[in-house]
Amino acid sequence: MDGTLLNSERKITKRTQETIKKVIDRGVYFVPATGRAVNALPEELKAIEGIRYGIFSNGATVYDLQKQEVIYRNHFDPKRALELIRCLRPFDLMISISQGGQSFGERIPMEHLDYYELDENTREIVRGSRKIVENVEDHIIETKNTIEKMTLIFRTMEERARVWEWLKRFDDIQYSSSLPKNLEISKRGCNKGSGLMHLAKILGIKRENIMAFGDADNDREMFEQAGFAVAMENGLEEMKEMADYVTDTNREDGVAKAMERFILGKDVT
Repeated sequence: MDGTLLNSERKITKRTQETIKKVIDRGVYFVPATGRAVNALPEELKAIEGIRYGIFSNGATVYDLQKQEVIYRNHFDPKRALELIRCLRPFDLMISISQGGQSFGERIPMEHLDYYELDENTREIVRGSRKIVENVEDHIIETKNTIEKMTLIFRTMEERARVWEWLKRFDDIQYSSSLPKNLEISKRGCNKGSGLMHLAKILGIKRENIMAFGDADNDREMFEQAGFAVAMENGLEEMKEMADYVTDTNREDGVAKAMERFILGKDVT
């Protein structure tokens, strides 16, 4: 959603909201697919009747928003999550986790976000999406719940590159990025694409009838699975090269314009 459905103010414009309602009225499933946990779903989307399902935490959780229940999950067990977090502690980074539909960040690094020299947009996303705990390991031990994903924030791109290479030693994980200076770690085989195809199977929808929007590295597998991939003009060059179509930026109602053109059959300006 960030960089795609949401504009630079992290809002969904009135035009996009109205277009979503129109495609739903056409019998189309509109499914948010995001690295966010379900609790961070924007209020504008919650208010739209007909948005029944969502894919969260990069495909770790597929959620029935109407029944408020998980219909598919691909999570880390607590023991494995703890092992990975403890291995990552020597690096210069901030660790947060997504668990039970909520993201959790540690108090001390969250109070010192300036240390990580994040751009304003990333800083606001981090602040607005995490509940504070003292220590994520202690939280995992106390709750004993499975972990949807782990998110790492780095001070420097050099440290991010170092950890990216270091993580290659583990064959049971995969990782991607959705924001500058971050890495998101999931179980091997867990991504937006796998979550999308599990939901498609449940709903009886063929791959060729799926349109996917994206801008970032964590959209890659979803683009590979969808019948028609739409990249944002503000997205990574690699994503635009993968796409079947490149729409306008997230600041210019790019998602709405593509849906108007390809679903509603309108001339778009």
